[in-house]
Amino acid sequence: MKTRVDETRRNLLKAAAVAGGASLISFVAVDKNKLRAVLSPVSLDEVVGEAEAAEAPSELERRAAQKTEEMKRICNAEADKLCAAKGEDSPECREARRRCEMIKVKATPAKPGVRFAMALDINKCIGCRRCAYACVMENNTDREMGIEWIKVVSVPREELEILNTDWKYKEAPEKEMVYIPMACMHCEDPPCTMVCPVAATFKEPDGIVVVDYDRCIGCRYCITACPYGARRFNWRKPKVLVTELNPNMHILGNVIRQPHVVEKCTWCIQRTRDGGVPACVEVCPVGARVFGDLNDPSSPIRRVLEEYGAFVLKPEAGTKPRFFYYFGPARTPPAEGKEGEAGKE
Repeated sequence: MKTRVDETRRNLLKAAAVAGGASLISFVAVDKNKLRAVLSPVSLDEVVGEAEAAEAPSELERRAAQKTEEMKRICNAEADKLCAAKGEDSPECREARRRCEMIKVKATPAKPGVRFAMALDINKCIGCRRCAYACVMENNTDREMGIEWIKVVSVPREELEILNTDWKYKEAPEKEMVYIPMACMHCEDPPCTMVCPVAATFKEPDGIVVVDYDRCIGCRYCITACPYGARRFNWRKPKVLVTELNPNMHILGNVIRQPHVVEKCTWCIQRTRDGGVPACVEVCPVGARVFGDLNDPSSPIRRVLEEYGAFVLKPEAGTKPRFFYYFGPARTPPAEGKEGEAGKE
């Protein structure tokens, strides 16, 4: 069974990674006898078992319960400050107290036999970025560092070339442009998990690639390994207004992160593990996103893939993304001069 990286070891590993520039490996000559004095022998069974075994649910649940109390303490401390400034009877204070009381950090496990996937209709997406904004609110992402797990780029329809795209556009939608939201692809063969030196990021049985923030040492190898630029580094503790805090949390998802860890899209694990859909799917005003279980023949994701087919970004990377793109039957907005012929190519 995996053991949690304690704070001392975590800080030592972090210091080593930072000292090495997170990209260089240095070899230093050491005295073998001194080295043996600080090293502990391990058996092959221990090594193989740690690499292959998933963390026991009971251990994850125990940590989630501890994290619930920690989150409540942090929330109540911020609520006390707010209520002292606004007054106990103010709407802001009451809302803050309500959210703190509702905090629940879950450790909901993957359901057996489920393989999640998402697809996006490029013909529908209007580039409004509501998905990115909803993601920030749902996942307790910092409001000041500009961290967004979803990036939406604007691409000329005739080129469909991801290079030199515009993700800082000011107006949308524009005719003859398509908008391509990008986030974690939850790959079948994720390279990010292969390079992590402390097994802090891994793929769950239902296909969701997660980050264990308590293990992460901030070396950022996973950021370098990701072909899609989907990971973000948290340079400091997230700043979230207590009146905007989402109390529905998962220990491998939207729980408030400590500083100097990597974070990314988790397909709203706090929602989807309980039968819901990611916030980006729910908020999309044109219904461009579809989410579901690939193993379920009646799921929306299966119907879309069977009817329209799908594309993936950077297939040459060999990662087998489970985030798909497709071209649905209607264009939004319609082509120039064809307002009455939407969907006719």
